[in-house]
Amino acid sequence: MKYDVISADCHIDVIWLPPDLFTANASAAFKDRMPYVADGPRGREWVTKNGASFGLDCGMGSAGRLYEPGKIHRSDRMASTGLYDPEQQKIRRLTNPDLRLKDQERDGIQAEVLYGILGATSRLNDDEAAGEMLRIYNDWLADFCSKQPERYAGLANIPNHDRDAAVGEIERVARRGNVRGLEIARKYGMTPLWDPWWNPVWDAAAASGLPVHFHTIGGAPRDFSKLSGKTLLAARAASITQFQMHMADVLMSIIFAGVLEHRPSLKIVIGEAGTGWIPYILDRMDAE
Repeated sequence: MKYDVISADCHIDVIWLPPDLFTANASAAFKDRMPYVADGPRGREWVTKNGASFGLDCGMGSAGRLYEPGKIHRSDRMASTGLYDPEQQKIRRLTNPDLRLKDQERDGIQAEVLYGILGATSRLNDDEAAGEMLRIYNDWLADFCSKQPERYAGLANIPNHDRDAAVGEIERVARRGNVRGLEIARKYGMTPLWDPWWNPVWDAAAASGLPVHFHTIGGAPRDFSKLSGKTLLAARAASITQFQMHMADVLMSIIFAGVLEHRPSLKIVIGEAGTGWIPYILDRMDAE
């Protein structure tokens, strides 16, 4: 297939997945700890029995926010295609492989790299259940991508809390096939990437032949609840502007730890990070 444009940072978010995906496919020990869709005060929401919330079913963005016209121009463009219309939401076109192709054609692209359920496992606040959640998602993703393997490059989501679980899932998804990479979700407080704790994970990834992707999550959350007006706008603008540059930690940690030096075949991808800051960071690394 001829590719003119490949979108390198697309997403499949929890809120667009089939409502019973996790509860229907979880083992008995985890079924009651999985996310599901229930009626809430704002409408149908993704929740868990322990009180975790993932946002509105078929809502806006990875957090499942309510779409409000005129507030975010990119969301307005998506809304203009009918994405947030109630009838469109019923068919979940973002997780229908045939309907998603029509969106590719509308956007003038021929393929997508699909990042996964970004941040969902952190909101779950249950590391053990998170591993089961990712296993279920990875199986669903492989089936989704198998429908149009030339158009969908799905990234299997790998646990970040349990090294043995991470290695096991890398080996499992590599055997199963139909994914094109691995995504190690980042979260605040996780084991630093320069730590030797990660070495078995890097070894498994290198052996799989699949590239390892990291996606920016920005800095630690800050409380803007007491701000308003121009001060709030300034705070939000400063936060979102430096969002991508937090990926410098990934780049520095992997290089200084010799991850690639010891595994020349391993490929690392840094998503939604920009590139302008990289020469400066490399210069500082040399200087230090």
